[in-house]
Amino acid sequence: MDFFGAQARARQQSRLLGWAFALTLTLVILTLNVVVLTLLRVYFASGRHGDPFGESLLAWTIDHPGTFFITSLLVGGFIGVASLTRMLQLREGGGYVARAVGGVRVERGTPDARRRMLSNIVDEMSLASGIPAPEIYVLEQEDSINAFAAGHTPANAAVAVTRGALMKLNRDQLQGVIAHEFSHVLNGDIRISIRLMGLVFGLMAVSLAGRTLIRLARHGDKGVAPVLALGLGIAAIGQIGFWGGRLLQAWISRQRESLADASAVQFTRNPDGLRDALVRAAALSPSRRFANSAMEQVAHMLFVSGTPRLLATHPPLLQRLQALDRNINQAQLDSMMRRAQAQWRESTAAEPAPYRDATAPAEPVLPDLAPPAPRGVPASPERIAATAGLPGPQHLAFAVALRRALPEALRASAAQPEQARELLLALVVGDDADLRQKQLELVAQHLGTPQAASVRALVPAARALQPLQRLPAVLQLFAALRALPLSEQSVLSGLLRAMVRCDGKLSVFEYSLEKLAMRALNRESAATTPHGGLGIEDRIEPLGVVFAVLARHGARNAGEARRAYEAGIAPLLPRHRPAWNVIEDWVPVFDTALDSLRALQAPAKQLLIEGLVRTIAHDNWLEPEEAELLRAICGVLECPLPPVLPEAA
Repeated sequence: MDFFGAQARARQQSRLLGWAFALTLTLVILTLNVVVLTLLRVYFASGRHGDPFGESLLAWTIDHPGTFFITSLLVGGFIGVASLTRMLQLREGGGYVARAVGGVRVERGTPDARRRMLSNIVDEMSLASGIPAPEIYVLEQEDSINAFAAGHTPANAAVAVTRGALMKLNRDQLQGVIAHEFSHVLNGDIRISIRLMGLVFGLMAVSLAGRTLIRLARHGDKGVAPVLALGLGIAAIGQIGFWGGRLLQAWISRQRESLADASAVQFTRNPDGLRDALVRAAALSPSRRFANSAMEQVAHMLFVSGTPRLLATHPPLLQRLQALDRNINQAQLDSMMRRAQAQWRESTAAEPAPYRDATAPAEPVLPDLAPPAPRGVPASPERIAATAGLPGPQHLAFAVALRRALPEALRASAAQPEQARELLLALVVGDDADLRQKQLELVAQHLGTPQAASVRALVPAARALQPLQRLPAVLQLFAALRALPLSEQSVLSGLLRAMVRCDGKLSVFEYSLEKLAMRALNRESAATTPHGGLGIEDRIEPLGVVFAVLARHGARNAGEARRAYEAGIAPLLPRHRPAWNVIEDWVPVFDTALDSLRALQAPAKQLLIEGLVRTIAHDNWLEPEEAELLRAICGVLECPLPPVLPEAA
């Protein structure tokens, strides 16, 4: 698997989607012109008592070019406005999509055992992959087994599962499903999917407009025949947009599902879980009809296809299973489906046992459950960069242990928006007594005295975090923080910015934390393109700034900083590169430079990450603090990096 290659393919697919949409739009416009021009020709000819078909349609169109252009402009504008309106609604991210199809948000820390299991699985995978914890939803109306992930980037993603999946799958099977959906998040598929939602809505809106005209004509008294004819024509032609949209959904989706299955197996190293989930979905959801008709809008995002074979958004079930185990044949598949049905009948007939999440500790976490905190790991730039976007089972196992080792107070705080906000602020409270007092006064001014007291109470637990736990704790907060009202998110952004700058200094960790938080809370930036089309040579000056700042913060003296700078940037720019210099007021220039590097194409970012590792660990050794700094920067660059472990270094 290749994360950067997947990002490049996603960018190419996005361009192809644009061309395919333009082609479908052109076909709809031309066909609708035929209907409108024919009706107008008949109408004007009948008024003069002439032969309405005495002149060819092409000749009539040439004689009346304005009619053709006005019709094309109106139709194209209508579809464009409909698509644009839908896309503006979708800028809110995956949570909006999930709610639009009947999703009910799952709160972290829910007392419901099944939903807590789902929450644990999602949080463990977000820790293992290095992305903010996504919002979680359950589609309560849907009894079939299915799921989807939606959003523009990992920063505003959401994962939704049907009630059927939640109740009919065990932990391993549900983990396979969630790993599949996480693969779509990491590979950039969700951005294409949500863009496709907006484009397809515009195409399908033509049919809706035709149906509206038909309803108006039915309620009219006189002169309704032309309106009825126009409505029938538009509704019929709207089917071109409808079926064209469905074909676009199928074409885009089928190319990505096999890759997501393979990525899920690489993530969990448990092909049986994903295989059994696929079999159960087919065996226990034979009709796959949706209770909520709005689910058709997300057909291309689903874990299993809910559409007929011609428009199927996924490869056939047997083909997907054979990709996991080449020895499976149709007879074995039929046998597995019968077994799954029998097991489900037995489980529903028996007295249900109280469910308990196998990963939940039975008692307070003991010290020996904490993951090892190595003083450092050997730093191999190529191997560390290769793990970007490609977490493995070792990262998942580490995430499970790391999550258990987090103090209970912090885990509880991550479950509620207000408490998550206070924990985020506690993480940036300084050690100096005077500084701490100033920061808490800022909290009292912006949020209130009780909230300042809560922040103060969380400071000891926040300080107890090891370097390897700090960034994971922050990433776990973002799903809850996005549940805050927009006005409160804006207040939090300003307050966090003021607190980290309260002493006139800004550490690299404080900068990275603030940057990640702003990225997660700012819906506008989260909806921007994660990767551009520029190469390394197109961003020479920003590269010089980023490497100079990182080299300075990781070195003990100027000589060591210069060597670290050259170690990282020289392989990237062997012939022409900015000279080493000390940047005193580094925050604004570093901020601008880092944002500009987001426009690099995915392969160039791979080279950049390798260079960052060479600079940060120029002595071939990566300390935990340096590893977490690297992961924070990679998060800003939309290249999520799993925990840096000895096995990956």
